[in-house]
Amino acid sequence: MLDIILSNMSGIEILIYSVSFLLAIMLAFGLHEFSHAYVAVKQGDLTPKAFGRLTLNPFRHIDPLGFMLLILVGFGWAKPVPINPLKFKNYRKGLFFTSIAGVTTNLILAFFSMGLLFLTTKYFNNNNYSSMFLMVFFTYFTYLNIGLFVFNLLPVYPLDGYNVLVSLLKPTNKLLMFIRKYGMYIILGLMLSQILSIGLSYLVEYIAYPFEQFWSWIFNI
Repeated sequence: MLDIILSNMSGIEILIYSVSFLLAIMLAFGLHEFSHAYVAVKQGDLTPKAFGRLTLNPFRHIDPLGFMLLILVGFGWAKPVPINPLKFKNYRKGLFFTSIAGVTTNLILAFFSMGLLFLTTKYFNNNNYSSMFLMVFFTYFTYLNIGLFVFNLLPVYPLDGYNVLVSLLKPTNKLLMFIRKYGMYIILGLMLSQILSIGLSYLVEYIAYPFEQFWSWIFNI
């Protein structure tokens, strides 16, 4: 299928799709991790700053292996921001807000990226390469951010959803202990069984729909 798609595209079109996809990944991952770092510092933990992670430079947040796997198989990761929750002004509050910072940023980015996609479609759809780049980039950026929002909220170690649970439950909670011990196996099992990809696809489309309806109403498309 991919060979058929590529065979119907010119060299410049393949370049546009490739650059758009890579740029969307770097920005979505970079802003996600920066948000964790920024909120952690605001909550009193200077660890992210000490490790050079309080930066908008996406290269500081990209994990080479996770980046390559995302490109090749559609599943990857960025470098987790190092934090020390014991340094938070309030342990539970600090951990909670730091944990949801990344996914909140992804959802906000997806919402406004969808708006820019509709804006481009209505006013800049001139069938030239510049318009094509904008449309492809905003499409990738929108759905990638929604995907990161959904995936990272899974309550499975080492994802953000797990840390949200940690901020709400006691450390000795048996469910937390089980998830931490077997989290990676749970994720791997969900991936191999296709449950993860099917579930993510459904949830991404479900979340994208009201965004589409809102911006369609705004731009009367």
